[in-house]
Amino acid sequence: MNDVCGAGRAELELRELERQRCDAMRCGDFARLRDILHPDLLHVHAKGQVDDYSSYFTGGGTHVEYKQIDRFDLNVRVIGDAAIMSGRQLLVAVRKDGSGTVRIDSRVLQVWTLEGGSWRQIAFQTTPTELSIT
Repeated sequence: MNDVCGAGRAELELRELERQRCDAMRCGDFARLRDILHPDLLHVHAKGQVDDYSSYFTGGGTHVEYKQIDRFDLNVRVIGDAAIMSGRQLLVAVRKDGSGTVRIDSRVLQVWTLEGGSWRQIAFQTTPTELSIT
């Protein structure tokens, strides 16, 4: 029974961290994102670009102003010190270079790891079901 309760608490904590991740992206709170994302991050974007932790903060995650990031149908499975999170994500962002607004409706797969008592996202893969640039 303790494992079930522990997994339930972990799931709630992971859902809250995902909410914080989305809020930090919308607010441009890169300090908070650095806390949530793992230093060994592997982030695969909707168009196939790949970022690690360093390149995410110098390029991939910083060239847009996020207007909307909504998560739907979120599923969380805790397996020991790892967790798999999947679900739908609707993202709307304005490119800072003025080249348009990006709208991506996608399925997302994330991997989280528990180290030193803290959950951090170590992998992110998004697969668009709809993508438009206006």
